[in-house]
Amino acid sequence: MKRHCIAVAGAGGKTTAVKQLAMAGAGHSVLLTTTTHMYPVEPPECRKLLLEPSAEELMKEVKKPGILCVGSRAENGKMGSLPDTLLEQAVYAAELTVYEADGAKRLPLKLHRPGEPVILPDTDICLVVAGLSALGKPMAEVVHHYERNPAWAAGQPVGSEEFLYCVLETVRSCELPVERVRVLLNQADCLPDPQAGEQLVHSLRAKGLDCRMGSLLCEPELLKGSLFHDEFLLF
Repeated sequence: MKRHCIAVAGAGGKTTAVKQLAMAGAGHSVLLTTTTHMYPVEPPECRKLLLEPSAEELMKEVKKPGILCVGSRAENGKMGSLPDTLLEQAVYAAELTVYEADGAKRLPLKLHRPGEPVILPDTDICLVVAGLSALGKPMAEVVHHYERNPAWAAGQPVGSEEFLYCVLETVRSCELPVERVRVLLNQADCLPDPQAGEQLVHSLRAKGLDCRMGSLLCEPELLKGSLFHDEFLLF
């Protein structure tokens, strides 16, 4: 069967999205990892967690059915990426790879530095996540690296224009064709007026993006798609 590789980038629910996507394919061999840093996923949310594995141990485990979380040891309880050669081997061996491609300090939006996100060459789809809880809040509190836009001030509230800017900046930074990008506006349960979110979805769809809105916490089936059909789908 064809192998698949999904990147998750942006902010506002990436780790939850990674776990839900991995669970959707858990009847197959699933590699859950990162190309930057993330908090490791441990049993029972995965079959096994491997940190600093040998090549022999990794190749033995990655082909087994279920979710294998793998990375290198990092600071503050996080895990980092595997060495490039080992990561490439693991991605080739697994039936599904799901990985976090950037970090956001647990904020709902972010702007990217050069070299972010880190997208693997064999990536089929990149899911861009953005947290709707950022709307109306000061930039400095909800946008990681907001200062990368010199026109923005720390106390400036995030409106629809600023929110869309963050999403589109993430899409551009992924450097993938638009048909290989999906956008999820997460944290819809935080909106007092759902119409504000619907307008954002409409604006992004008008730019040719496959976009949906919802809450990963309240709708655990939100990302469940046809991961293992001949035509690869995420939504």
